Amino acid sequence: METPETVSFLAGSPERLRLLIHLRESPGSPRDVADSLDVSHRSAQRNLSEFADRGWVRKRDGKYALTPSGELVTRTHANYVETLETIERFDAFFRHLPDATHLPDPAWLHDATLVVASADQPQAPVSHYVSRLRSRKTDSIRMLAPVLSRLYHDVHAELVFEGVETELVMPADTLETARSLNPLEFRLVRRAIDIYRHDGPVEFGVTLGDGWALAGAYDDDGQLRALVECTHPAFFEWAEELYRRYRKESQPVG
Repeated sequence: METPETVSFLAGSPERLRLLIHLRESPGSPRDVADSLDVSHRSAQRNLSEFADRGWVRKRDGKYALTPSGELVTRTHANYVETLETIERFDAFFRHLPDATHLPDPAWLHDATLVVASADQPQAPVSHYVSRLRSRKTDSIRMLAPVLSRLYHDVHAELVFEGVETELVMPADTLETARSLNPLEFRLVRRAIDIYRHDGPVEFGVTLGDGWALAGAYDDDGQLRALVECTHPAFFEWAEELYRRYRKESQPVG
């Protein structure tokens, strides 16, 4: 059986994946399968015959059960469908990332929280960000941010006053603008946190605490469009590696 034909066959009906997953747990006759999945007996029989022709199921004592090949096909196709559903769910985040090097694996995001800016709630991601920083305990904060915003100022000032060590990596032009507009405030901020100037573009945001991470996707106007909060260990490692990459390419602001 040619792979493109197999892909087309599986994609031809969501019912086929449901049937394969059902057989993984409950081998049965066509009637058993039809009743359990609330499909017609004719449809169940037709799909089971197709599966048997492909070697995905075998029939014993009138009951169909997955073969090892069928188990692999079921697992692979279920993961594929789940990944596509995750990509669709997090599209508002993915579409505003600068490039593919900033993409987390969708498999890490199945239980993640996504907060998206909307016409009715344009600051929803910012509000969630501030709320989570106030509720999480940490001894240090490391931030990569494309913009400076007073919307974040209070919560980070609170953390600094509580003794939380803070690092900030920002694009050079943003820092120079902040310094020129309010030099006194900039000096006070500089004394409280360690600031690093990145000479290249910064089009992505990440905040790292002790074992947790928040990732933000921004539009071309520097507005936070989507925020992801994820507790998957691999997501934290991915976010930390991104931060380290920018931090390594940056210089401390004196």
